Amino acid sequence: MLFLQLDVQAPTASIWWSLLRYYLFGGFAAGTIVMGFMFYWLAKYHHTRVKEAPKFHEESGWGNWKSVVLTLLVTGSVLGFVEYQTFASTNLINPPSNADPPMTINVTGQQFVWTFTYPNGYTSFKNLIVPVDQIIILNITSVDVDHSLNIASQSVAKDAIPGQFNFLWFNATTPGLYVNDIRCKELCGVGHALMYGNLSVLAQPAFNAWYAKVGGSSNSSTSSTGSATGPTQTITIPSGAGSGANFTPASITVASGTTVTFVDQDTPTHNVDFQTVPSGSTVAAGTTSPNLKDGSTYTVTLTTPGTYTYVCDYHTWMKGTITVTG
Repeated sequence: MLFLQLDVQAPTASIWWSLLRYYLFGGFAAGTIVMGFMFYWLAKYHHTRVKEAPKFHEESGWGNWKSVVLTLLVTGSVLGFVEYQTFASTNLINPPSNADPPMTINVTGQQFVWTFTYPNGYTSFKNLIVPVDQIIILNITSVDVDHSLNIASQSVAKDAIPGQFNFLWFNATTPGLYVNDIRCKELCGVGHALMYGNLSVLAQPAFNAWYAKVGGSSNSSTSSTGSATGPTQTITIPSGAGSGANFTPASITVASGTTVTFVDQDTPTHNVDFQTVPSGSTVAAGTTSPNLKDGSTYTVTLTTPGTYTYVCDYHTWMKGTITVTG
């Protein structure tokens, strides 16, 4: 898969852009005509040329009704055309009813990470993975402050508001990895600029294989990978980690077969996301723990020698390294 930012748009984007152009061109034309007439009358009836204000209508009769009617017809035609196009475009708010069944993904915004939860319960952080040419519906909310989900390549955006679900839909038509394509557009705190994610659009067979591999729930408060049959080691997420502290200890060396238990002693939500792992490891890169807080734990057994690095997706300063010896 290529790490590219591809120049594509959602299928509905061309219609929205067309609507914007109607308003821009219509408004520009109307403004040009109005300003032209204004300067024309200013020049024609300048006080050095005319000593008395002109009479635009007589005491009786219809006066200049023809000019008024003509102006109303022109203005009404322009406004009627753009309003018709506007109401016709509102159908794009809802996904087409004659399409294949969509996939609905729950999206949660939290300072400062996006969480994507699939129908099978799998949760992904900072990486939205979708199949090509299938309608995707995102149910969007927040657990702390107002955020705004924006997917630039698909030309879609929607606010993420605590206690409320908003939805948007899109249909990605070009496979690829859109790096940092997902952004927060609402200023949400000191980590706002780091609240981004990738959009991965896979061919249908590749998506089906990936989705089958990650099947099942990953939302339990306590989880484990591997079995605790050998030595054990504890890593603590201390109180204050959400305010600048790190994993304790942040770097350890253990023997092959050691079961590492992460214990969360902090109030804010954390997780453990393995970024790099040795080749052949039973723990794949991208393996992510459930959300942890207030005493919950996560265990993983490491059998392949090498260096493992991990982070907390919610707090970018929290990073750790585990070195496994043979």
